Amino acid sequence: MTAWISITPDNLNDYLAAAQVSAFRTKALAAGQSDPLVEIITDVARRIRTEIRGCPSNRVSATDGALPPELKSTAIALIVEAAQTRLPGLKLTDEQKRAADNARAYLLRIARCEVPVSAPDNPQEPPTEQRGGRVEVVGSRSNPLSANRLQGL
Repeated sequence: MTAWISITPDNLNDYLAAAQVSAFRTKALAAGQSDPLVEIITDVARRIRTEIRGCPSNRVSATDGALPPELKSTAIALIVEAAQTRLPGLKLTDEQKRAADNARAYLLRIARCEVPVSAPDNPQEPPTEQRGGRVEVVGSRSNPLSANRLQGL
């Protein structure tokens, strides 16, 4: 079991120039608007946690917004991409675009159970709803419905 981490706006300092982080946090704010990175980070963390849950064997931390430490750079790449959209004059570099594309592809692999993630030390209880199931066509033109075929449904 691993302690999961919560991404903060300051974590972007390890990946971006100070001027870019500052622009994300302070430029083009509406009157009374707080640091937009906080909400962007929350949204990206929720998306990543949803992708993790896509694999039925994965569990997420009970700590809201916490992510496996190995997905920190994945989260940062998606946060940078999302933050850039609020500043049209600030363009992502080719490397940043590639990092965001790679992050999405990696999350898809996680959701497909192709890549394991570390188990949290405080796992959230699994959902009570049942996953999966089976769909059966009980009637068609070539195989019409009958009372016997509908029994047990």
